[in-house]
Amino acid sequence: MAATTWLWLLPLLWIGVTVSTVLDLQKRIIGGQPCERQYHVKLRVAAGKSSKLCGGSLISDRWILTAAHCWKPGKVFADVSVNPGGPPQEMQITAEPVIFTDKDNETNRRRSHDIMLLQLPSPSNAPPVALPDCNLFPEMFEIAGHAATTGGPNDERKPGESPTLHCADIEVVNCADLKNTLQIDFQKVYQVKEYQHWFCGQTSKMDICYGDSGGGVVYKDKIYGVISFLGDPHRVCRKAAAFMDLCNPEYAAWITQNIT
Repeated sequence: MAATTWLWLLPLLWIGVTVSTVLDLQKRIIGGQPCERQYHVKLRVAAGKSSKLCGGSLISDRWILTAAHCWKPGKVFADVSVNPGGPPQEMQITAEPVIFTDKDNETNRRRSHDIMLLQLPSPSNAPPVALPDCNLFPEMFEIAGHAATTGGPNDERKPGESPTLHCADIEVVNCADLKNTLQIDFQKVYQVKEYQHWFCGQTSKMDICYGDSGGGVVYKDKIYGVISFLGDPHRVCRKAAAFMDLCNPEYAAWITQNIT
């Protein structure tokens, strides 16, 4: 499926969030602490008067791994941390995105998954994060992002952007509750997400926010997942978050094929 075709899925993926909020995207890690990841990339997309924020991870000197819903036609900029603690290098993404697709056996149509590769215009000196060792799947991961670090009154989600990267540890949990919520309250979303490969994470007082999408889900300097979507679009820390599973054999083969 072409990148432009993917765009019609955006209203579904944001689970009832308005179009204006979709364009703002998620903004910070809730309950985290300032941290440093040289391989973390801040993605900024500008088109007309709207813009959005996402995260990503360098997995080689030229390739960024992120969420497919972060793509939007327009000017896409990647802020790459070349020097520890120093100002990032701004690089514009000019190449077309590479989005994972498969074929629906019932309709014979191509289906997009929420995982994407972006190619930098030139090699970066920033050290990349290693791909996962899936022989033993961890029970806890570190997530990171530049989006909101707190909720509003009554844990309401609020917009915001952190100038510093924030990280938090999050436990792997069963996805049954999140899947049940999608099936009951967000059936159209579930139809899009059920064929994709994701796992869930939830820790008390920790959550992702609008703008954290695409960031790496990491354990011992290896990336195991990509932040994909939140479970509760209105309040923080109520539902598990969902991460694209890089230990899925199809995703792993696709990544290797495209970056080598």
